[in-house]
Amino acid sequence: MEWIALKHALLSHLPVATGLLLPWALLAAQRSGRGIRPWWTVARYLGWAGILGTLAAFVSGYFSGRFLALIPSHRLLPPWGAGAGPEALLIRHAILGGASLLLGLAAVWAMNRPRKDHQSLGLLALGLGLAWAAMVLAAGEGGYRLAHQHVRVSNPVLVPAAPAPVKIEPDPESRLPVRALDFASLEAIHPDPVKSPAHGGRWIRAWASPEAAAAYRAGEALPQGALVVLSSLEDRWGRPGVEGGPLYALEMGPKGPLFTFYWARIPMQLRPEFGGESRAYWRGEDPRLEACRGCHTTGMADPAQRSRWRPKRVAPVE
Repeated sequence: MEWIALKHALLSHLPVATGLLLPWALLAAQRSGRGIRPWWTVARYLGWAGILGTLAAFVSGYFSGRFLALIPSHRLLPPWGAGAGPEALLIRHAILGGASLLLGLAAVWAMNRPRKDHQSLGLLALGLGLAWAAMVLAAGEGGYRLAHQHVRVSNPVLVPAAPAPVKIEPDPESRLPVRALDFASLEAIHPDPVKSPAHGGRWIRAWASPEAAAAYRAGEALPQGALVVLSSLEDRWGRPGVEGGPLYALEMGPKGPLFTFYWARIPMQLRPEFGGESRAYWRGEDPRLEACRGCHTTGMADPAQRSRWRPKRVAPVE
C-alpha cells in the first residue's frame, strides 16, 4: 500500500495530460466526411489512456489518504469540510476524482460506439468528453493546491508569534576549570616557586590577570573580575618535586571571591585524604573549600603573611 500511496502525484499527471489534449481531438473528430477516421483513433486512444490514468490516480489517491491518515478507517471519504480551508479542498478533490472516473467511463463508451467511416464521433461523445476533461482538470488543480499549500483563507486569523525559547548556554567549566588551566597566559607573580605551608607545604607560583597583578603585589583588594591562579608542585626532600600538585584559583565576583580547587591526578599515597578519588574538582559553594574562604574572605592574603621560602640556589661547580 505504501508504494502505490506515494505514487499518487506521479500517476495524476496522465489524466491531467488527457484533459488538456482530448478536447482538441474530439473537436477535430466532429467533422463528417472521408478521412475522419484517424481522428476517431486519436480521440479513442486518448480516452483509453485517460481512463486508465484516472483509475490509477483514483486508487493511489485512496491509498494515499489512508496512508497519511487523511481518511479515517471507518470512512470511504475524508471528513466533510466547509469554506476554503484545506479540509474542504480535500473533500472536493476526492469527490471530483471519483466523479471524473465515472464520467470518464461514460465518455470512453460514447467515443467507442460503432460509427460509419464518414460519420463524426457525435455530439454525445463531444459533450461527455469535454465534461470529463473539465472535471479531470478541476481535480488536478485541487490536488496541486493541496500539494503546494495554495489554500485561500477567507478569514485569516492572526496568531501571535510564540516567544523564542530561552537559549541556555552550557557551563563551559562544568567539567574542567578552563580559565585556570590556562594560567601560563597570565602574569607570573613569582619568578621561582615558593613553599606555602598554607597550601599543604607545596611549592607554588602565583599567576594573576593584568588587572589583578598590581593589587596582588600591593596586598590591596582585588578588582571585580580579577583572576589569580596558584600552580603547585609536591615537595620532595625540601625542594620542588616532579609530581604536579593541584591548581588553586580565586576569581573576584560581584558577591566576593569564588574559589576553585582542581587536581587532575591525585598521587596514590594521597588518595585516602580525598576519599579514594583519583581526581578532585571543587568550586563554587563546595563545603570542602571552607578553608579557602576562611583565609581569603576579602581576597588575597596580607603580603606580610605570604611565604618567602624559596629553594636554595646551588652554585654550579666549575
